[in-house]
Amino acid sequence: ITSAIALLAEVSIWNAFVFEIVLTFGLVYTVYAITVNPKKGNIGIVALLIISFIVDANILVGGAFTEASMNPAVLFGPAVVS
Repeated sequence: ITSAIALLAEVSIWNAFVFEIVLTFGLVYTVYAITVNPKKGNIGIVALLIISFIVDANILVGGAFTEASMNPAVLFGPAVVS
């Protein structure tokens, strides 16, 4: 049986879980602040750049530790099956 994700040897399951929560929160908060918040004004194409920057930053920071899925549903199904 293989694991659904590949963690570093120094990273425990709970550390990875909390880390993924933080990455997901950062992404969701950024998307909300940029696209849904009625106080944002008109930022146009800059919104796409800001969201892509947060995704890139999450991948660079979390990729080595937890593969940076940023979506618990992507990892939950394979984890249950395995």
